Amino acid sequence: MTNAPINTHQVKTLARSLGFDACGITRVERLPEAEEELKRWVGEGLHGEMKYLEDFDARAKKFWEGFPEAKSVIVVGVNYYSKSSVIASPEGARNDSVPRGRVARYAWGKDYHHLIRGRLDEFRKKLSELAGREVRAESCVDTQPLLERSLAEKAGLGFIGKQSQLLSPQFGPWLFLAELVTDLELEPDEPYVGTCGSCTICIDECPTEAIHPEGGIDARRCIAYLTIEHKGEIPEALRPLIGDWVFGCDICLQVCPHTSKSRDTHWTELRPESGHGETLDLLKLLEIPSNRAYEKIFQGTALLRARKKQMVRNAKIVLENSHAKAPQE
Repeated sequence: MTNAPINTHQVKTLARSLGFDACGITRVERLPEAEEELKRWVGEGLHGEMKYLEDFDARAKKFWEGFPEAKSVIVVGVNYYSKSSVIASPEGARNDSVPRGRVARYAWGKDYHHLIRGRLDEFRKKLSELAGREVRAESCVDTQPLLERSLAEKAGLGFIGKQSQLLSPQFGPWLFLAELVTDLELEPDEPYVGTCGSCTICIDECPTEAIHPEGGIDARRCIAYLTIEHKGEIPEALRPLIGDWVFGCDICLQVCPHTSKSRDTHWTELRPESGHGETLDLLKLLEIPSNRAYEKIFQGTALLRARKKQMVRNAKIVLENSHAKAPQE
């Protein structure tokens, strides 16, 4: 193999050929403002039970010390939007007479972690072929201690909105983010500059008032956190506000004006027909006999992020909110 320089254009062309909908590049360097904001957020306890965020600095230090030759971060985005066909009703999300709970859009199809990681592995191999050498690159899909939304903003993919999500000028709030940290020296993109301005729709529409007036999330009140990350009982005062969400919540994304830019994903694996779809039958959920059966049913989907015990808890709350009755135990 003969070593050959790789430019930013080649990297982005390769990313598109692998199915990534967005790609930007930034240098490996500190993000002091984002780091301080995370420390403040965790210090105030707004992260709830997500203990893995409490040692973020130590994990980040270990990651970067293990990759001293890292020079560039390639940030990619995957559009996961699919149109909804659910008919909303006061009794809960349903298209028929079966009591159902709504599922956040990101979990309608297959688990994105596995899908994107596979494409990133292919990305690294192709980069090595272009460079004429073995390119070192670490794949990051949520599991590494990276401030990925800040990296995406710095790489020009969009800006962080008041509800803490990245807002893309092409895809609105519906982007999965992932990174390749690499030893390639690449020309960085210009950071994206944007704000929500005076818009407060997400703040106004959040049922649990989880979004602060100045922006940022109190995870302890967020429906997505409560139904997925929170392990114990959900505070009684918040239960009616969960409505018909049995796994996650999309309200702040759905009401955001930037969602007008959404378009259907071309990743067929992320569409509802590839997984368990937009809603879950609550009675069938309660009938799952064991943890093993639960894991088998939802294998290969992000629904396994919540354990059976949590999903049963959520299903009972949604049934109560819809005034339907759970079967007697």
